[in-house]
Amino acid sequence: MSTTFKGIENADLVERVFGGWPSFHDAEIHSIFVTRDCDSGPQMDVVIHHWEMTSEVDSNGHFVLRHHTLTTLRFSGVGDLQLAGFNHQNVLWELEISELEPGSDFRFSVSMPTSYGCEASLKCNTIRVMSAAPYTKP
Repeated sequence: MSTTFKGIENADLVERVFGGWPSFHDAEIHSIFVTRDCDSGPQMDVVIHHWEMTSEVDSNGHFVLRHHTLTTLRFSGVGDLQLAGFNHQNVLWELEISELEPGSDFRFSVSMPTSYGCEASLKCNTIRVMSAAPYTKP
């Protein structure tokens, strides 16, 4: 298992697609699964559809989007979870991850501010990319 961006395990699965860690701006949360029954304490899996917006414009005048990816992030040892507004779209403004000071009860602070729909914030001890697979809308 590799750790790159900010200590996120398997971050390279996402970085290989995008050439670095993306902001997740305008990404859409598809699902959230929260459970308490894990060895590492409470856990939350978030499945996010995200992409890269290019400077190219298509025949309809829309920016061309590429690298549509469905990424599953696992947050383990979760605490201070705040979750609100889940609906039919759940557009993120971005995914903010910061490391907390040594000696804190948690290693990471995570914020998922919204443009529309679901927003979340939490603290956790580990973050792992479980998968980053190509995505096409059904």
